[in-house]
Amino acid sequence: MADVRPFRGVTYDPGRVDLASVLSPPYDVISPQQQQAYYERDPHNAVRIVLNRAAGDARYAEAARDLQAWLAEGILRRDVEPSFYVHRETFDVTGAGSPTPMDRVGLLAAVRLEPWSSGAIKPHEHTMPGPKLDRLALMRATRADTEPIWVFHPDHNRELLAALEAIVAAPPDVKATLHPVPNVDGDESVETHELWRVWYPATVARLAAAASAAQLYIADGHHRYETALHHAEEVGGGPDDATRFKVMLLSAVEDPGLFVLPTHRLVRLPAGRTLGEFLGGLVGWGWTSEQPASFEDLVARLHRPSPPGVLGFGLLAEGRYTYLEGRVPAAEIAGLAPSVAALDVGLLHQGVLRPLLGIGPQELAAGALVAYSRDALEVKQRVTRGDFDLGLLTRAPSLEQVQAVADAGENMPQKSTYFWPKPASGLVMMLQAPGESV
Repeated sequence: MADVRPFRGVTYDPGRVDLASVLSPPYDVISPQQQQAYYERDPHNAVRIVLNRAAGDARYAEAARDLQAWLAEGILRRDVEPSFYVHRETFDVTGAGSPTPMDRVGLLAAVRLEPWSSGAIKPHEHTMPGPKLDRLALMRATRADTEPIWVFHPDHNRELLAALEAIVAAPPDVKATLHPVPNVDGDESVETHELWRVWYPATVARLAAAASAAQLYIADGHHRYETALHHAEEVGGGPDDATRFKVMLLSAVEDPGLFVLPTHRLVRLPAGRTLGEFLGGLVGWGWTSEQPASFEDLVARLHRPSPPGVLGFGLLAEGRYTYLEGRVPAAEIAGLAPSVAALDVGLLHQGVLRPLLGIGPQELAAGALVAYSRDALEVKQRVTRGDFDLGLLTRAPSLEQVQAVADAGENMPQKSTYFWPKPASGLVMMLQAPGESV
């Protein structure tokens, strides 16, 4: 069981700033162009803390100075009573296959950091040392938890969801509509963020009991979780110190607003490999192909699932759009864990790219032959321009598949999930200076 607690959150004072101007996306999805734009949007934008643009290690010291200055000036304020924060995000889900706006309700809470071996919180992907060193330097400098990570959990009886839905029936404490800066892969969805502060003891106790009984899975933030755990071990202290906890947004699997989007592959053919040989290999395996009339029809085809055990993906190459479907020979995936072999991207990497193009784990890790995009239109544009030889459009894994991989103690292939839309940075932070407790 997870230890889920209220905490003394640090939030922007809506009387001092326009909340819509100071929120930003999480640090790891901000391009350099976006970073500059968020800097220009407001002198108190959260990007100056989570992704400061100063050179070298100076960026961490500057982020810490901004945080302390904004606290001293009252731009940021710290709640007196430990509280939970209920968050509702309303967004356009066109990219997820629906033309209508949706919303998602979640609980922002402090959750005790535990090693993966405890099973209280389960991961599903590998981490890399670079991002962890970066986030560790920021935590050391700011002595604060500056942005939440995102976890999801089963809520079979809808106990926690029902409690949250009752809270959001009242007017929010703050509300802001964020117009994200367009990224390189297209326009971003407009997001409305609402926040309710919950500090009444009976309600806090009910939320804590329901949330602590849930099995938590990391949706987004593996690097930040491991960094926070390392930081807690580094600074030591008592069991209730704030450094022993991480701010997390908890979302229920049963919430219809919880989405996983696909991440597509862009491929350069290795030396000596041809498109004809690639397609010939699939035909030799008995695969079938369809020729959609348009790019839009190909994307629509991917919204229809393949039969169990069958891999299907869209191929963009040489000006043609093709949908390919078939079974990967068992010998090609003999060493793949069953939970990973149930994933389209698991089959695609191990069962297609490796045997037919010679792109194995080392080539994937090197990054020269394969790139990734969550935007199918960007894939089309980059293949058309000749940046890549092939575009492979994939389906997203289901939440159940992500859970199965995590429950098996396995890791998904890189860039397998894109939980969306991510919680904004700047909503709630937590101080972690010596002596701070939860």
